[in-house]
Amino acid sequence: MASKIELLWKQALKCFTGCQIPGYVFSSKNFEKLTNLMNEITAEDVSVNKNMLDFVKAQPAPMCAIDVFENQDITIAVFILKSGMTLPMHNHPEMHGLLKVINGVVKINSYTFETQDDEKTLELGRTISVTKHAPVTVRSTDPACVLTPILKNIHEITCLEGPAAFLDVLSPPYDILGKYGEKSRLCTYFKVLQDDGTTDKVQLEVTNVPLDFYSHSIMYLGKPLS
Repeated sequence: MASKIELLWKQALKCFTGCQIPGYVFSSKNFEKLTNLMNEITAEDVSVNKNMLDFVKAQPAPMCAIDVFENQDITIAVFILKSGMTLPMHNHPEMHGLLKVINGVVKINSYTFETQDDEKTLELGRTISVTKHAPVTVRSTDPACVLTPILKNIHEITCLEGPAAFLDVLSPPYDILGKYGEKSRLCTYFKVLQDDGTTDKVQLEVTNVPLDFYSHSIMYLGKPLS
């Protein structure tokens, strides 16, 4: 019998295989099934246990990352964020994503580009107009959070109680080296430039990769997906 993570992986492949090929059609029905499977995932399903969480606590890195699976269409990974740490504000260019908290508690601040043209012109120092969504506090008992190529595509994640572990499914993957296509798919970072708290219209500035935030890789201890 297939495990929960294997069922999730197979559904992610069904949903997103060929997503970078002309003619691919996104299926909301397949994505809904994927989301339902994501909602059932627990820390045990991806072999995140107390020993691993204690190991993360002892690391100097603000976050640890576990690569579960990646190909040209999807990335499945677990991130473990130490208490009080914030995963800096970043985007997911042209991606669909699911985030399921499996341990601890996080707060997520999400933003949506005012125009999609802004996403294509993210030079360093550029000012971007976005809509800020209400912050959400997410626990392991809550359903997965969803982002799309348009909605809530920028976010930052703060660990309120931790270490906080969350499973990510992203499609297509980040592609820093351009190994999956003709051009690279980069992660861009932002900082709040103007937010007086009186409106959901906010100004962000494109920034460099934060020098004080980095991650440590941990081997995936579950059954390999292949």
